[in-house]
Amino acid sequence: MDNFLMNSFPENIKKEIEQIQKLILPLAKKTSKYMFWTFPLIGIAVLNLIMLLFFTPKDTDIYIMLFIFAIVGAFGFALLKEAKINRKEIQNIGLRYIKDRINKSTIMTEERKKHYLRIVSDKPVAAMENFVKFLQEEDRIKRMRYFNDFRSDSDEE
Repeated sequence: MDNFLMNSFPENIKKEIEQIQKLILPLAKKTSKYMFWTFPLIGIAVLNLIMLLFFTPKDTDIYIMLFIFAIVGAFGFALLKEAKINRKEIQNIGLRYIKDRINKSTIMTEERKKHYLRIVSDKPVAAMENFVKFLQEEDRIKRMRYFNDFRSDSDEE
């Protein structure tokens, strides 16, 4: 999440998002490196293969160059495939953390936890948004309980 959004969240939500970021950071760094190299490698390979196949005279010996650029392209596509797998794993790590955190809540009722687990599972793309809603509701309940406890303590006096 960008810093602007992070600054608008309360401290408890920031901590939870930072925990998720710590879990996914190593894999995210590796994935971004793969993506950095993927498109240049594929682009270079495709352009050169097209040039060699369609614009080079047929009497020249181009087989070695075709082979080299085919390998470069295959390597680029392999990196692309690995990046897609890593992105899926990043999403799964985030979802696992969110589900575990919802399950560990001692403040929310079982019914509310099941509700949030269901919507996180049904809409994994919006999992972070729903997790933030969960954390906000949890914090609101926690503050209400604290206020009610404080009020009941002062009523006894």
